[in-house]
Amino acid sequence: MAINKAKNNQTTLSKLRHYAKHIFIPHKGNDYRPHLIRISGLSVILAVIVVIQLGYGLLNHSRTGVLGLESNISASDLLTDTNQQRQAANLKPLDLSEQLDQAALLKVKDMFANQYWDHTSPSGVTPWKWLTDVGYNYDVAGENLAKNFSDAGSIISAWMASPSHRANILNDKYTQVGFAVADGTLKGENATIIVAFYGLPTSVLAAKSPPQQYTSNIGSDMGGPLTRFGIALRSLNPAMLGTVAILVVVIFVSAAAHHYRYLLPKKFQNSWRRHHGAIKMLVVCLLILALLALSSGGQI
Repeated sequence: MAINKAKNNQTTLSKLRHYAKHIFIPHKGNDYRPHLIRISGLSVILAVIVVIQLGYGLLNHSRTGVLGLESNISASDLLTDTNQQRQAANLKPLDLSEQLDQAALLKVKDMFANQYWDHTSPSGVTPWKWLTDVGYNYDVAGENLAKNFSDAGSIISAWMASPSHRANILNDKYTQVGFAVADGTLKGENATIIVAFYGLPTSVLAAKSPPQQYTSNIGSDMGGPLTRFGIALRSLNPAMLGTVAILVVVIFVSAAAHHYRYLLPKKFQNSWRRHHGAIKMLVVCLLILALLALSSGGQI
């Protein structure tokens, strides 16, 4: 019985390898045209993608698939991830400040109330107003913003990819930080906005003296094209990430098929099939870019 079971397992594995080879790898047995990128294979992929999207939508029906309302972000996670970056740079960790938390919350409420996404409001109110409103006396302060990310790690990664946002996280003068995360409607669309205030509080004795010349830093740049692409990926929901992963597999299989195009049977040598791999690879790449443009809402 044990011998038969072992043989059956070997037979099953052999069959799986055989099918996988025909599906993913161009070779003589499939005319160097993997089944994955034939019409039948692409139809199956399309069906799988539709099921993934519909299934995810049903599981999150109460949130209607809006990225900003699918977030799983907490101030404690943001603090932990921020301090991990600082410790990696041999900097002291930041302490969470209730005053900075309050200032960040006032700022995010103002953005929703006045419908803007910027460090400065349409009426010219700068971020430092909110620090003053909560009575936070500081020598150095900074602000980072983020919108429509699904987790704290993605936000910190995006900020670290941007020079000005990174400068706030790794500023050795800051000793405190405060965060606010809020959902709302911004310019007709549901959104999650994250505000981070960094600061070096003025000492008690210095606070009693005349106001000093404060210095500040605003994280404002999104970085280059590659940084923007990375930020877009980080803001995708799990279903869309799964879709992109499937399409990346299609790209690799298409690239392999194109590589072996000169080994195609003679009946295909002078047809479009010689370059079908390159054509499909290009189409799928464009599709991924379109999905990123339509589905990723992450901004910093």
